[in-house]
Amino acid sequence: MSPADEGSAPTTGRPLSENHRLPSLPQLKEDEVLSGASLRDGVDGLSQEHAKEPAVRRPPSGVFSGAGDSGVWPGASPASGAIAFITPLTVVYILVWYVTGALTNSTSKQTLSLFKGDNKPFLSLTLMQHLTAAFCGFFAIRVLRIKQYKTMPADAMNWGLYRLLIVYSTGFCLTNGSFGKVNASFVDTIKAGEPIATVVLTLLLLPGEKITTLIFLSLLPIVAGVSISSLSDTSFNLLGFCMAMGSNLCFSARSICAKLLRSSLGKQMDNANLFAYVNLYGAIGLLPVVVYFEGPLLIHILADGGKACRMFVLNGLFYFLNNQMNFLVLEKVDAVTHGLINCGRRVANIMFAIVWFGTTVTLYNGIGISFALTGAYCYMKAKQASTRAPAPAPPSGASPYLSRKAR
Repeated sequence: MSPADEGSAPTTGRPLSENHRLPSLPQLKEDEVLSGASLRDGVDGLSQEHAKEPAVRRPPSGVFSGAGDSGVWPGASPASGAIAFITPLTVVYILVWYVTGALTNSTSKQTLSLFKGDNKPFLSLTLMQHLTAAFCGFFAIRVLRIKQYKTMPADAMNWGLYRLLIVYSTGFCLTNGSFGKVNASFVDTIKAGEPIATVVLTLLLLPGEKITTLIFLSLLPIVAGVSISSLSDTSFNLLGFCMAMGSNLCFSARSICAKLLRSSLGKQMDNANLFAYVNLYGAIGLLPVVVYFEGPLLIHILADGGKACRMFVLNGLFYFLNNQMNFLVLEKVDAVTHGLINCGRRVANIMFAIVWFGTTVTLYNGIGISFALTGAYCYMKAKQASTRAPAPAPPSGASPYLSRKAR
């Protein structure tokens, strides 16, 4: 059979449909004899052709795709393949992510504890986090060349990006504000309640998004855990609690804003570039607010150059490394695995904060933390079940024998 004849029926001359082509049958020269082995090879190739499924793509980092809610970015384009194998390098990324995440939260609390009274410079701390992350991000891209530098597209400067910047910066301001009011371990426990905010905002803003019964049921232990922890924590402060819950709303809104924005930015930006730009623009937007509310205090901190100034810079470095490790892990594993690792990170943050600050943990504290973290894990599993793709149907016209053999 010559190449020109490929795809046509050898006996009737009728063209075969796309599903009936025989690309893996052997081509013979005129003086060759088709052996039994060749025939078997051709049939096996045909079987493999029909059994071949489309390349499995990991779920995009959307609201209910399995990624950690607060780890969602519009530049996170899905990688091909269900990446379940974690390499030693990925393990290193995960360990650094855990350590820098715990140190970011703990140094935020420690930095704000240097200031007496209720007026903690949490806005200035957030501004320094943004500035440090923007500087380190562009230094790593432009000087160290860890990624190809990409300019922000002009058409991306629209309400979708501005909305993302607002909820992003506001979320970190509220997180740092809560660190100034209550124990770090309590803040991390409240942060485990982020799925509650995600479901509420999804019902309000994305009515077409699928929310299964399992997802709703997984929220019950989270609600119970957060409630028990709130009632039993000795550092409970209503304003600090509201700030932590408000940060959950902002980070859940960020995942929704990212979902709406990702289609335009995902093809033109990567996580490293986008993170640097978001922190730069966030710092620009936050600067006048900081100057108005905390300007004299911030100037005094920077001019003094003492421990508070050093802690501001150190906290910003941990903040930058924590987010960069988050993105590196997200690029190496599938979204569901990333979400489960993120659940473990919350456990590590709480345990580290308890040890670092010597926080007393009562029986009810332990029960509340256990409930909240167990609920967060169940929520991840429920999301995984809700986004599991159904098995593809066999191609039309395929032989039942070949379909059974493919299975």
